[in-house]
Amino acid sequence: MRLERALSAAARRIEPAIGRLLSVEPVRRVLHARALRAWRATDEPLIVCYGNINRSPFAEQLARRRAAASPTSAGLYAEADRPSPPLTVEIAAAHGVELSAHRSVILDDELLDRAPAVFIFDLENLVRIAVRHRAALSKTYFLGALARAGHTLIADPHGHGSQALEDAFTAIEQALDWADRDRPG
Repeated sequence: MRLERALSAAARRIEPAIGRLLSVEPVRRVLHARALRAWRATDEPLIVCYGNINRSPFAEQLARRRAAASPTSAGLYAEADRPSPPLTVEIAAAHGVELSAHRSVILDDELLDRAPAVFIFDLENLVRIAVRHRAALSKTYFLGALARAGHTLIADPHGHGSQALEDAFTAIEQALDWADRDRPG
């Protein structure tokens, strides 16, 4: 647990620099192709963020509505059944996504084992999965990489106000727009 906390703190500190590196064209192209292949290969992606009350439930509901897929979402935070905050529900509704009935789910081995692909948002998510569920790394992708351009990492908006939520939800929409746009047939 101490190792995970230390690595997560380090991930938060270096995320701006790593985010820039992941956006460099050759790197971005590889991440995009890899994420897009994984997204298209399943109708049941697992979408994971830290708390499962902002980004991942928004992405789950948006993907469910758009692609008629059956995504699920979960979080790395150790408390289940938490509702999305009122501001999150309000801003999600402005994007056409209903989150008022959402309750958080804790990521566990069973969910990870069943998932053909796992989509995360930031370096902290990656670090926590690496520490807790190392075997899942080979099927873990950045959801932001679904977009052909823009930021690969989508920052955690929790506690940062309406603009941070708006930015995160817009980035998620753009990623899923690209995934839909690039979909064959």
